[in-house]
Amino acid sequence: MRLALLIAAFLAAAPVAAQTTDWGSARQFDLLALPDEFQPNPIRLEAGQPVKLRFFNLGQSASSFSAEDFFEAARFRPGDSELVVDGRVQVPAGEQVEVALVPAAGRYHARSGNPLRRRVGARIDIIVE
Repeated sequence: MRLALLIAAFLAAAPVAAQTTDWGSARQFDLLALPDEFQPNPIRLEAGQPVKLRFFNLGQSASSFSAEDFFEAARFRPGDSELVVDGRVQVPAGEQVEVALVPAAGRYHARSGNPLRRRVGARIDIIVE
């Protein structure tokens, strides 16, 4: 009986969002990585609502989207956290990468992982309300 109560208490303490997230119905949000900018800018997302971010690289070389604080605060779909390394999503030239997550409320800044692209303005704001 005590074991059953302990299990019930543990399950009740688990985050509700983790138990109920329907990744299949998550809203899709497309983000274009161009040589000197990201579009759209800013990105506006709903806090606590699952979203599938699709990063498209239309350039001739690999691109990365760096948003350490944003990704650190988010909760990922199982397996998708592996697509974010050191707060960055790498996107090969001419390809796309999808990362599903539940964003946390806040204002975040993101930039290209490439220092040269950052100098020419490849920065973006992420607003989660």
